[in-house]
Amino acid sequence: MVDRWPQVFLISDNDNMRGNGEAAEEAQGRSGRDGFHVNGLARSLAIMDLFTADCPVWTADAIIQAHGLSRPTGYRYVRELLATGLVIRVGAGEYSLGPRIIELDRLIRNADPMMVHGMDVIADLVATTGCDVMLAALYGDRIVTTHQAPGLERLRLSFGRGQTLPMHRGAGSKIVIAHLKPARLARLYAPRAAAFAELGLSSLGELRTSLAAIRRAGHAVSEGELDPGLFGLAAPVFGRDGDILGCVIIALSTVRLAITDRAALTERVTAAAAQLTGRIAGATSLPRSGQQQRAA
Repeated sequence: MVDRWPQVFLISDNDNMRGNGEAAEEAQGRSGRDGFHVNGLARSLAIMDLFTADCPVWTADAIIQAHGLSRPTGYRYVRELLATGLVIRVGAGEYSLGPRIIELDRLIRNADPMMVHGMDVIADLVATTGCDVMLAALYGDRIVTTHQAPGLERLRLSFGRGQTLPMHRGAGSKIVIAHLKPARLARLYAPRAAAFAELGLSSLGELRTSLAAIRRAGHAVSEGELDPGLFGLAAPVFGRDGDILGCVIIALSTVRLAITDRAALTERVTAAAAQLTGRIAGATSLPRSGQQQRAA
């Protein structure tokens, strides 16, 4: 349904490019509350965010420029990402995401409670509705499509698996943020106030009123908000603690919607989400932590 490159020198395997700029940056990082290593991790993750569908390949120089790093520091970050397999060299001084991402994806699938307990629920929903069905999960301040099962129409969705949904548009985002606690909703709203205002929600109070109606309905809908000619319907999935985990979303064309029993469709989606919530709540065990693995 529905969001560069001259090479000066190759990264050396020897850590001999440290200069005054890097030392100054480390000193500045240590003076912060979290220390340099935490700042370094945040910067490494920020570098990972540069790789997108539109820009899948970056040079070290472009990464350095994008984040305003000194050359020694920038090259060191890229070298560390190379060592972990998070990025790979695909050309002379050019880099893309690496195989470690695929390994981490598999681990996420084995640990995410919605995916662990929901695959057959999703398969049943596809079989009974013929619609494309997705799972979307809330990760911090992002809502990400984590699973996508094609239906009869095999729609081309802008926000399929691995895509981050816009927080202010689409049935999935609406139903998730409708169940956020007030303080968390306020934090998410602040940097997106202008986007919500374009939808006629000019204040946090107006957004809360709109979301309260969605919460009472138990589901959210959208039409053409992410992809023209497509309709979306989403229902919430909750964790064992009662907090929102994500949602089940179905998508179909508005042409098909016109000949579909919308009430029956809504009932099937909300029932599937409730079934998944029940399975998560009733699970006798969750994936073990590293500490539990070592103790065993």
